[in-house]
Amino acid sequence: MEFLRKRAGIVLVWFALFAGVCKGGPPLTALEESGYTQLTGSAEVSAFLAQLSQQYALAQKVTIATSALGNPIDALLIASDMSRFKNGDTTDHKMTLMLVGSQHGMEPSGAEALLLVARDLVTGDLRPYLEEMNIILIPNSNPDGRNRNRRVNGNGVNLSTNFIILSEPESRGIIDALHRWKPEVLLDVHESAVLKKKSLGRQGYLTDFEAQFEAANNPNVDSRIRSFSFERLLPEVIELVKTRGLPAQRYIGEITSIHQPITHGGLSLRNLRNMGGMLGSFSFLLENRLDPASGIYPTPRNIRARVSKQYLCIRAFLGCCHKHRLKIMGLCRDARMRWRNPRDQEPIYLSFTHASAPNRSCITLPLRRIDTGARIQHTFRYRGSVEYHSPLPPPSAYIITAHQDLIREILDRHHIQCATLSHDMQDLAEVQHDSNRQGMTGNAEGHRSPCPITQPLEKRIFHPGDLRISLRQPARRLIPLLLDPQSACTIFNSREYGHLVKNQQAPFVFRIPGSPVKIPAASTRESYHRAESAVRFTCRPLTP
Repeated sequence: MEFLRKRAGIVLVWFALFAGVCKGGPPLTALEESGYTQLTGSAEVSAFLAQLSQQYALAQKVTIATSALGNPIDALLIASDMSRFKNGDTTDHKMTLMLVGSQHGMEPSGAEALLLVARDLVTGDLRPYLEEMNIILIPNSNPDGRNRNRRVNGNGVNLSTNFIILSEPESRGIIDALHRWKPEVLLDVHESAVLKKKSLGRQGYLTDFEAQFEAANNPNVDSRIRSFSFERLLPEVIELVKTRGLPAQRYIGEITSIHQPITHGGLSLRNLRNMGGMLGSFSFLLENRLDPASGIYPTPRNIRARVSKQYLCIRAFLGCCHKHRLKIMGLCRDARMRWRNPRDQEPIYLSFTHASAPNRSCITLPLRRIDTGARIQHTFRYRGSVEYHSPLPPPSAYIITAHQDLIREILDRHHIQCATLSHDMQDLAEVQHDSNRQGMTGNAEGHRSPCPITQPLEKRIFHPGDLRISLRQPARRLIPLLLDPQSACTIFNSREYGHLVKNQQAPFVFRIPGSPVKIPAASTRESYHRAESAVRFTCRPLTP
């Protein structure tokens, strides 16, 4: 019966889309057709994108990957010059944006809102944006999770934290799309449950927010992109959403206890926001309120209101990016060319963590009591700064002398070029010993405490079959973060690759040093202060 119900739903959607063509009007989503009582399923999302592609020359549906369970992950390209754009030609005067929805299958509103935005772009009031912008929409990035109403994909993996290892076809498809179309702007659309039954709910509280935004905050993202994101774009889009009637704020990391410190979201490259930032995009997170299942709403789980809020936020975000498109394009394209400049010796920070904000040790946030529904103000410890350590002068290369096939596989996933030595080569190298990792402490983000990063130089002979990864390529700043065993984001922190370091009797990761360069003090702190209508960004050195 369940199978028949799903098949009947798909047939109804295709009939509705066909009827829309006959009437000459834009198609409706399955959610709209049902009067906001039945979500658009994965097959129906694909059907809707296909219909837009067939009906409008501005749109073309492409499949960027196949999910763990064999479902297509479809993108809709929207551009006024489709013949150039679909082939990855983004060198024209237009800014490219990529919008990704529903990485978590239990957060379905992102996909629904993006379908509405897609329709507005090809046949509605957003169509004028296409004179200056190209758009890539990936509404349903986890079709397995959506079909099964699960957070994870068909392999049981949380896609939202898979962007270092890229073990899953869904996250690899998104990374491939980022490399193919090189968007200047990336938006990752999520929902966050205000009722967390197993954590904050047991203490008797709900969180209380409507819309939250965050920018890429890893300290290795290009400093000018971070600065413009936090000083200009983030406060403007937050204020714009507020002026349209929806309370909005800077993102607050998941609150699971009334006793925890408050931060502004993960710093790791495991999430799409920060990995997108490392690839030179202005990269943002949007989280809207996911209402409790136990509430009484006009539509099931308040889905109409949830989709409406995400739709409002996405449109505001597009408007803000369109306004600043020339500045965004200039900063992005400059950041992506910096690897060509041999004088650019900005250090790479291997270690980073959240820290107390200067002159602000606490923050007061609203919560709601589960028993009475009363809104209260609760004061938390505040860790609103980012503190980073272990500045590494950019090496000229890394050399891998064992497990070459496994390392090459993950480099290929990240579009990182490497070469296999064909003859013996002698060079000075910094040896990365397993002992360098002993005694380090880390949190759930994988952040590690400060450690010395300068190792003794040894004259080494490398042999045919060893991998050489030069930093003279676009992934220049990403390579040390992935390969260096001392990095907070190293692949060797993972279950899949950690055993390679633990079990290896001799070191097999070698740094080939680059030009000598002065590096800053051992620790640097960035502070993000939220004012009434702005997010301020400051950077100051700490006393070593």
